[in-house]
Amino acid sequence: MSHSRRDRYRILVGTVEVGGTLTDFADGFRRLGHSVTSVIRQTNRFYPDSQYDVDISVSAPDIVPWPQSIARSRSLAVRLPRGAANRLASWSQWLALMLQHDIFVFQWGGTSLTDGNREYPFLKRLNKRIVSVFNGSDIRYPPAHLQQFSGLPTNAEYQKALLARTSDDPVGPVRNLRIAELHSDLILSVPNQSSMSVRPYMHFLVPIDLSKYACHIPESDVPVIVHAPSSRALKGTDAILAALDTLRADGIPFELRLMDRFTNQEVIAELAKADIAIDQLYAPCYGKFGLEAMASGCALATCSREDYEPFPSGRPIWHVDASNILEKLRLLLTNKDLRIRLAREGRSYVERYHAHVAVASRILASLDGGEIDPYDHYPTFCAVDYRPDDISSIPEVLKEMTLQVVRRHGLPPEANPREMISRGLLSQGSPRELDEIPRWKISRAAVETRSEFFGAPGAKPA
Repeated sequence: MSHSRRDRYRILVGTVEVGGTLTDFADGFRRLGHSVTSVIRQTNRFYPDSQYDVDISVSAPDIVPWPQSIARSRSLAVRLPRGAANRLASWSQWLALMLQHDIFVFQWGGTSLTDGNREYPFLKRLNKRIVSVFNGSDIRYPPAHLQQFSGLPTNAEYQKALLARTSDDPVGPVRNLRIAELHSDLILSVPNQSSMSVRPYMHFLVPIDLSKYACHIPESDVPVIVHAPSSRALKGTDAILAALDTLRADGIPFELRLMDRFTNQEVIAELAKADIAIDQLYAPCYGKFGLEAMASGCALATCSREDYEPFPSGRPIWHVDASNILEKLRLLLTNKDLRIRLAREGRSYVERYHAHVAVASRILASLDGGEIDPYDHYPTFCAVDYRPDDISSIPEVLKEMTLQVVRRHGLPPEANPREMISRGLLSQGSPRELDEIPRWKISRAAVETRSEFFGAPGAKPA
């Protein structure tokens, strides 16, 4: 691929490890010939062996190499100047990182080199480019999400777990989203976490380094199942185990590997020997575990609703949810040919859409303004449909930020900004400001069929 601005970029990738994707992003850009610095602020306990170029986490050693007598001193006369020197060294490090790179790829909203993405305005003044990658509860606002996806079967435990993710700061996800929408050159996300989005975004194809996964399809008569929940409530583990207990009582043979709190390398080792991977029941698409399962040669059973998550279409996934899990698992466990077909097609699917070098290449092509349309999704739910239970739930500062975003990036043709004000989503701009908000040149019927990259979406689940 060609780059319009320069042949070799200096790219910073950071700063939160989510599913091993930070290191996969970094390697993908490097393999395209770019200079990459991986920076970590928040590690992930499931990936203890991951290595990064720069560590700015709380547990990182002091930048200043203090002698032991100073580093361990509890004297106030030593601690105060030592702390001031450490802060100055940290600020100098942040400034150097900002000056030395052209493109900043930050995953996990609200956390970058600083808390709250405080450096974003400064990066834009330096004419740097920002790619914001969202991963779930960093921008998922539960009141809006539960309203938009009310047609999905869930339970009280799932809804409680979802709300608990933002209990300390209920509007934090909205703030994270608006900061990125104001300052980013490109946003990567998916619909099931983007209920409050008002700016178009690119579909987030989770990158995966396929060289780490040897595809082996065991073709076992007695299938081996792997389930590795990061959160039992969010994944629906209790309902999954209850269904498996019923099937075992019915005389259907299988072996279960329940891998709760295992490292990623341990999970990958088990996936390489398994026939089936069961991921989750409530979110309408797969995550990194599902990708690893398909890459390893497993038939993947998970919630896969193309009417809610249209891209990529035609996914070779065995759809299960809270309403059908017993009968869908019964068929998968007793149909060997079905398992083998799904496993074979799954590896090809991951190779086509998620190979980390291709994912990195698509991001850069979009930034360079080449042949790639940077927008796959034109979100309409927040602007048109969302009805808050409490119109005062969104602070005025976030309403003002929303107004700034839509003034810059526009609204769907059918959105009424004055009605958005009455719903407590938009600040009271002047009549002229509201009338001059640009409108997208795309009909709502075409919103989720915009991207030719994925083919025609909208199929019903298998």
